[in-house]
Amino acid sequence: MKNESWIEKFRPKKLKDVISQEEIILSLKKVIITQNIPHLLFFGPSGCGKTSTILALARELFSDKYWEDRVIELNASDERGIRAVRDKIKTYARNSINKCEGIPPWKIIILDEADTMTSDSQFALRKIMEDYSKVTRFCIICNYHNKIIDPIISRCSLFRFRPIPKDLIKKKLIEICEKE
Repeated sequence: MKNESWIEKFRPKKLKDVISQEEIILSLKKVIITQNIPHLLFFGPSGCGKTSTILALARELFSDKYWEDRVIELNASDERGIRAVRDKIKTYARNSINKCEGIPPWKIIILDEADTMTSDSQFALRKIMEDYSKVTRFCIICNYHNKIIDPIISRCSLFRFRPIPKDLIKKKLIEICEKE
């Protein structure tokens, strides 16, 4: 029996499985059809599905076959300094990818907790976003978008996530308990 947290085990694998963010999901489903997205900025309170939503979108875009080559998730609270941005993020962003039929010709860098990044590292990130936008898209995730510098905000499509109503949380927990 695999020892896996319920968070990962029951995380939505497809956009249709994300609850309580209908308007956002409707917009993102268009991305799957066009296979093109701008940089994204997801913001809202903790636990409302921001990370789950981008991971579900990425899985649908790239399938399990290309997932590991096309998506990297970084916690910006761990990687928030300018050195991490210049080294780790820039290195991944500039690497080219193999073009594959039916798969978008770019990769995604997910930066969770980006509102903890220093101003200097955010300015460095802005430059990377500009320089490598042909091969890399960014999804900036934060609780407070007012802590993100305006030059990054202006380069992103903003999506405001709302708290999940308690009755939907309860329903999901009951569903999980029944499965377990």
